[in-house]
Amino acid sequence: MKKMLSPNMFSSIVVVLALIVLLTILGKRVEKLDPKKPIKGPIFLAILGIMKLNDLISTYYGAHWKRYAPILTGILIYLAFANTASLIGLSTPLSNINIALTFSFIAFMIIQTFGLIVRTPAKRFKDLASPSILLFPINLIGELSTPLAMGLRLFGNLLSGAVITIIIFYILPLGVNLIPLAFVVHPIFNIGFGLIQAFVYFMLLTIFLSMALEAAEVE
Repeated sequence: MKKMLSPNMFSSIVVVLALIVLLTILGKRVEKLDPKKPIKGPIFLAILGIMKLNDLISTYYGAHWKRYAPILTGILIYLAFANTASLIGLSTPLSNINIALTFSFIAFMIIQTFGLIVRTPAKRFKDLASPSILLFPINLIGELSTPLAMGLRLFGNLLSGAVITIIIFYILPLGVNLIPLAFVVHPIFNIGFGLIQAFVYFMLLTIFLSMALEAAEVE
C-alpha cells in the first residue's frame, strides 16, 4: 500500500487511523468517568483543551456554537497531529501541495455550505453583491481566493520549516555534533511551525466562517 501512495498521503492515512483509535479510546474513558471523583492525567488535559476551544468558538458563534465546534475542532486536531508527524518518522502530509489544496477546498465548502444554509442563497447573493452589484465579481473572487490562500499558507510554512532545518544542518561544520542540535532545531522548525500553522488555519476558518454567516445566529 505504501508503494502505491506518496509518502505524504500514506502519512495522512496513518494520522487519520491513529486519531480514530485514539479518540475512540478517549471517548470511552470519558463515558466511564465518575462525576464525583476528580479528573487527572491525560483525560483532564484533553477535557480542559476541548473546553478552552469551545469557549473560543462560542465567542464567534454565540448560542449556536455547538453546530460548528465539532468540525472546527476536528480539523484542528488533525492538523496538529499531521503537522508534527515527522516526530515518528513520517512525512508531513501538508508539505504536499495536493493535500494542502485539498484543505483549501475543505475550507471553501465549509464556508459556502454553512453560509448557504444559514443565510439562504438569496441572502448570500445579496452579501456578495453588496454594496453594489458591480462588485459581485470581485467579491466572488475574494470568496475563492481566501480558502486558496489558507491552503497555500499551510503548504508554504510547513515546507519552509523543513527547508530551513536542512539548510542549518548543511551549513554547519562537519565537526559539529548534530545529535544534540537536532533536539533543538527539529522541535523549533518542525513542531513549532506545525502547531502554529494548525492553530492559524483553525482561527482563519473560524473567523471567515463567522463572517460568511454575518453573525446571523449569534445571540
